[in-house]
Amino acid sequence: MDRERHEEDPRGADWIFAAGNPHDLPTDRLPDRAEFDRYATPLLARRGGGPAMPPGEHETVDLSSLDLAAPGAEPAAANGAEPDAATGAIPVLGPDGEPVSGGAPDSRDEEEALVAPLARPGAVSYARSGTTPNAEDGDEIPWNGFVLPDRFKELGVFDALRDVAALICLAAALTTTFTVAHNPLLDLLGKIGIGSALLALVLVHLLRWVPAMPALPAVRVLRIVGMLPALAASVTVVVADLVLSLPKLFASLPAGPPVGIGIGVSLLLLGAILGIEPRAHEGYVPEARARRAARTLLLGVGIAAAAALLVALVMMVGRTFTTGWPYSLVAFANAVISTLLLGIVLVSALRRERSWYVLSTAVVAALVVAALADNTLELQFAAPLSFASSFVYLPFLVAAFGLMISRSFVRSMPVSFRRTDWLVYCVRAFEFSALMHTAAVVWHLLAAIAAVGGRAPGSPMLHLIDAVVCVCFVVVSLFGRTSLLSRPAVSARASGVVAGLVLVVVGFLDVIVNSLAMAAGAGLVSGGVALTIGLAAALILTVPAPVRDEFGAPDVTRMFADFRARDGGSRSLLDRVPDVTAETAQRKSFPGR
Repeated sequence: MDRERHEEDPRGADWIFAAGNPHDLPTDRLPDRAEFDRYATPLLARRGGGPAMPPGEHETVDLSSLDLAAPGAEPAAANGAEPDAATGAIPVLGPDGEPVSGGAPDSRDEEEALVAPLARPGAVSYARSGTTPNAEDGDEIPWNGFVLPDRFKELGVFDALRDVAALICLAAALTTTFTVAHNPLLDLLGKIGIGSALLALVLVHLLRWVPAMPALPAVRVLRIVGMLPALAASVTVVVADLVLSLPKLFASLPAGPPVGIGIGVSLLLLGAILGIEPRAHEGYVPEARARRAARTLLLGVGIAAAAALLVALVMMVGRTFTTGWPYSLVAFANAVISTLLLGIVLVSALRRERSWYVLSTAVVAALVVAALADNTLELQFAAPLSFASSFVYLPFLVAAFGLMISRSFVRSMPVSFRRTDWLVYCVRAFEFSALMHTAAVVWHLLAAIAAVGGRAPGSPMLHLIDAVVCVCFVVVSLFGRTSLLSRPAVSARASGVVAGLVLVVVGFLDVIVNSLAMAAGAGLVSGGVALTIGLAAALILTVPAPVRDEFGAPDVTRMFADFRARDGGSRSLLDRVPDVTAETAQRKSFPGR
């Protein structure tokens, strides 16, 4: 019916780029390849000198030089009330409804008189807008009406958060398990280190903000000197456990390890590392030498962790003949998971993999937050460790985390949090889930074998069932990753959310079952990681607003196109055209006027 109305049109009724009456446009066929090439050639020529990546969130394509109107067709903006394509300004209309025309303006004032000024909102809100505050806004954006006094303008959010985190870690070190053997000398050293570090945190801020003219060099020296006892105390406990454990690597330990490194030691080490670096408001700016030192220290942490793994392997071999093979098998299963986590964190930092760096930092931060409640939740990963009985990994993990979020290291690591970067982080989360749950499958299989000897926390059948559940986690994680990388934008986003929700629901049920059957916390082998990763992936895909098109509307398709082309070269304009073959195959009639 619609085609019969346009049979007299000399150009044909199927020309989709006709600029005539919108009610007369066809709906049943797209232009063929030749027609599209004639339209796309000038656009590609104009884009030839631009960047290879797709346009940004606020970029538009200038089509003013193209004559797309059909001969004899009425212009779409004949009434003159359309906004200006370049500035978005609305032309001023005269009394008769026609735009005021003053000819070609000779000055800026005459040109501004022909357009109505754009309204500027009084309160700018960036929530779910797909944008970030402009650089010129500076510090004028209040936090819910709260504005810092002028004297605290130099206090950065990053430095303040690190000081707060150091304070929490040092305070928690007093309330969590420090050592298992309760050596009086080591406990006294730990309390001295915690006290000096807490006192130093308070003094450096008092000396920085109370005087009108603070002595910044003295403040920096006080921060370093005050944190050194805490750093020395935590390192001393680790070294003492290693030295006292060497004679007992092959001996049975019915009474426990000689020292036993509790979570309090790791928190004290992390608090000292977070607090020892001078801050920007204290006049400290890391130079190239400081950045090289941060990377060198991170490499040193990796070497120390490798040495601890070698000691643990020697202990496992020796315990096979004294304590029994089931004990060594469970210790080896635990070491596999710990080594994989340490490897992911250290390799992402040393190889400067930006997306893996962000993900691994977030993972270790979540572990630290959970470790603060160790005495209450009795989490398995935060249990006391010793070189004489297991692979000690937690002090090295938190030490690497403290160095990775230091200002010296962050200034050498390019980090971005644009909308398309969040999709990259979601893909990395699914990959992390697949890797860690593969290690969990290995752990459950080894634990099922060790359960025959009575050393595993559960029965063989329970571990086999948990291994099957972890295989399901791996499959769901790979499905979510593949969907985000290959499927169409809308279905990819929906599939990723569904994969995250499946991880959340099944992971929560797994936590409940294992907490009742094995008295285990929400760890990797009991569904806790699946619960956390699934929740994070679902939030990443739903909460951040998608990128916006040139009209300000959310454009999920463009966001996924930018995400998948982030490492590619130039692309043809045809790649931006969606596949509508199935839709155009259906015969539709355009509604009447």
